[in-house]
Amino acid sequence: MNSRHMFSLACLALLANAAIASDNPDQSAIDACIDKLAASDLASAPGGTVLNSSFSQAGTEVMLEDGGGTVWRCIAYADGTIGVLEEATEEQAEAARTAPQLADFQEVVKFDAGSSGTTLTRTLEPGGAFQFILGAGQGQQLDVSITPQSGEMYYTIRNPDDSILLEGTEAGTAYSGTLQQSGDHIVEVVNETAEELTYDISFEIE
Repeated sequence: MNSRHMFSLACLALLANAAIASDNPDQSAIDACIDKLAASDLASAPGGTVLNSSFSQAGTEVMLEDGGGTVWRCIAYADGTIGVLEEATEEQAEAARTAPQLADFQEVVKFDAGSSGTTLTRTLEPGGAFQFILGAGQGQQLDVSITPQSGEMYYTIRNPDDSILLEGTEAGTAYSGTLQQSGDHIVEVVNETAEELTYDISFEIE
């Protein structure tokens, strides 16, 4: 293996009980670990994927699975150097493979044919966050409203370029505005309580 492009770079962070990061602060460490594994010729087969990454001030831990199914544990530092690259233990490999994945915290919103909106009922774990992905075009009107059955929630909206369209806003306050960009807009809902909350969320695009 001699190229990072053999890896899937859909880098997946551990997200349970925290708001979902809109970008990945671990990306430089992930890239460094992929490069190191590629240059080492240790991989059991070409190809692979990033299972997860976990940042700390002491260094970022990155778990990689090569094309042959071998899982590698890598520790990278802010300056791009690698402190550890070793084959993961069975316990570490299993934990990495079963860690929460980004897709578990996202949903692409789809409208019925001929409809410009939809209302969904969802449940969110204590302290959890969830992202709704809405494809829409510049100049269209976006309306979003959230009604929790109980408890406190807030939400944010991000533009396709990751800039903020709506800062953190309490769930009882609806949003209505004209979109300035085309592409996937992210509506992120956060449960502020220590209890599981059920809520209705409505979207309309015109």
